[in-house]
Amino acid sequence: MICAALIPARGGSKGIPRKNIKLLNSKPLIYWSIQTALKSNCIDRVVVTTEDEEIANIARSYSAEVPFLRPEELSKDDSPGIDPVIHALEQMPEVQEVLLLQPTSLFRQTKHIEEIFSLRTKWNADSA
Repeated sequence: MICAALIPARGGSKGIPRKNIKLLNSKPLIYWSIQTALKSNCIDRVVVTTEDEEIANIARSYSAEVPFLRPEELSKDDSPGIDPVIHALEQMPEVQEVLLLQPTSLFRQTKHIEEIFSLRTKWNADSA
């Protein structure tokens, strides 16, 4: 079963412009989610979904996949958050499980990802 960590990172944030690539401890914000996912034994692919070429290039430089750019209409302030996830899954039919990792949740650790999968297994749950 292929599990992808999906990291949504649009370029057009109004509150903090370009927040997903702002530096935090000398690394772009998106770096922290990518690295946490790459260290997990439960994740097969780390995929960033974005409409922004600069974000895509930064994500790739930290070993995340950016196999496609999402359409601009899925990257607006009023775009429902689930739409980029659905779009990404349509682009990756081989992926059977997805873990959504928001780049703004920077205190997440690899052990938290492992715990999610452990709980799912323990309770034989389809989602967590």
